[in-house]
Amino acid sequence: MKFSVKAEYGLRAMIELALLNGNGPIGAKEIASRKGIPERFLEQQLTVLKKAGLVSSQRGASGGCSLAKDAAKISVLEVIEALDGPVINMDCLTIKENGCSQDSCCVVQELWHQSQVRLKDFLSGVSVDDLAKRHGELQGQKSLMYYI
Repeated sequence: MKFSVKAEYGLRAMIELALLNGNGPIGAKEIASRKGIPERFLEQQLTVLKKAGLVSSQRGASGGCSLAKDAAKISVLEVIEALDGPVINMDCLTIKENGCSQDSCCVVQELWHQSQVRLKDFLSGVSVDDLAKRHGELQGQKSLMYYI
């Protein structure tokens, strides 16, 4: 299983928005600069996240983006599926016409389905807030290393 660069950059942007929450809207240029993301590419991802109801935006000189809801209520699964579509999209699970001839007794199909359920459960149990807190912990550890 491999997640796209869109999902990775989208999650990075969402973490940055969570960390800066309460400081007003943040411009895509600033987020891109802070996170090392190409600005044009990030703008596209932010547009998708806005359409999904995860990001809100404000135009004007003091405009930018902010989270559309509390970071603790935005799951990693929501972000990934907004940007990439279903987390696991196996043809044998989704295509019913002209599908697999083993459909009713396929242990491989059963395996794919079980792995999809477990992965979706895991990703839906992790919030953007969880990632932002962990990011803060890692940054704190990094700064402590300079004193050792």
